Amino acid sequence: VFNPMAGLAVNTDGAVYAYAGISLDIFLGNRFVVRPSFAPGFYGRGSSKDLGSVLEFRSGIELALRFDDRSRLGVEFYHRSNASSSDRNPGEESLMLTYAIPTSKIFPW
Repeated sequence: VFNPMAGLAVNTDGAVYAYAGISLDIFLGNRFVVRPSFAPGFYGRGSSKDLGSVLEFRSGIELALRFDDRSRLGVEFYHRSNASSSDRNPGEESLMLTYAIPTSKIFPW
């Protein structure tokens, strides 16, 4: 039921966020997919925003259009914070345009 997910985000101020977690595909008919997700990860600040901790949690939701080849085009909103595990917890929100390709297209074996 759950799918693994992993990612790496880097910005021009030298911040790095690497995460791994789970997501769930909820199909609305044949073409639309809602995908809630959750992932803990590690944040290296660089000269970017102080998020209060090295350990950050990412929770999000995506709405995507699924194509015949199983690739998807969607919009994802997510929140990232340290869940008040430190004294400082400013968090941040992001809205992203996504394009997902099935791993079988990249790794055909």
